[in-house]
Amino acid sequence: MSRYPWQAPIWRSLQQAKGHNHLHHALLFSGEEGCGNEVFIQALANSLLCLTPATDGSACGQCRSCQVFAAQAHPDFMSVTLLEDKQSILIEQIRELNYFLGLSRSYSPCRVVIIYPAERMNVNAANSLLKSLEEPAANTHILLLTAHPALLLPTIRSRCQAIRLPLPTHQQAREWLSQQILQHPLEQLLETALGRPLTALELDSTDTLTQRAQWLAHLTQCMQGQGSITEISAHWEKSDKQQLLDWQLTWLLTLLKQASSDGAEPVTSELGYLRTLLNSNQILRMYDKLLELKKLSTHPLNSRLFIESMLILWQEQH
Repeated sequence: MSRYPWQAPIWRSLQQAKGHNHLHHALLFSGEEGCGNEVFIQALANSLLCLTPATDGSACGQCRSCQVFAAQAHPDFMSVTLLEDKQSILIEQIRELNYFLGLSRSYSPCRVVIIYPAERMNVNAANSLLKSLEEPAANTHILLLTAHPALLLPTIRSRCQAIRLPLPTHQQAREWLSQQILQHPLEQLLETALGRPLTALELDSTDTLTQRAQWLAHLTQCMQGQGSITEISAHWEKSDKQQLLDWQLTWLLTLLKQASSDGAEPVTSELGYLRTLLNSNQILRMYDKLLELKKLSTHPLNSRLFIESMLILWQEQH
């Protein structure tokens, strides 16, 4: 099971702890989505169960344990995730997990459980997990993965060793993406994905970049006093409000970075014209206003009115 280059330092650290018998029984991994964190935690589980791991701790892929793990039939492994049509991980699932951890091992050196997304355990499920975290069975490892650790109960977080999985550097993300077959410009994909390479790869097979360019064109029209705010908002009212906001915030950050570097940082062609319409003070004001607006983006407000509010902010910069 392949890991990603930016995960190598964390992997070495965990394998060193394992080699010295210091690997904590409960590990809480957190990190941004779209960076391959699910692959990492699966690879770790596989390596812990492997009968003949390689010198770097990687699973051999050949032993009996690796074969049944690949077939999703390992008797010493359990994955706890959202059931179909459920919004939360339920207490019944955690009770089953607790029972599983009390069983004897079949043939692997330990029993391993993955809980993902860990923040989706409801309160009863999380409380049911506490005993297994406080009084771990011998030779067991509970691996929790979340993109939102703050949403977990403090009692869960305090009983786990917290490990932050990294966002790759721009160069690491760029090198990995350059090895993929892409339909769109690499830098635009990475910028739209906020530096998350797997998200960028997913975007490449969608029309997101086209939509993003159209949204920028509409914002520019508003700044120039052109186009109808009512018509533009009607066009976008079914779109994800948070995504529209994130695009704008990303563009403004890019322009701020370019302005502070005295032109040393290049501006993508799509932003070149917008840069001529905004000075640094306007960029900062717009960024602050959009951040305030983002606080309301999850509220059940009228979508068209919300989008009109965004467009008016841009029009006011004219």
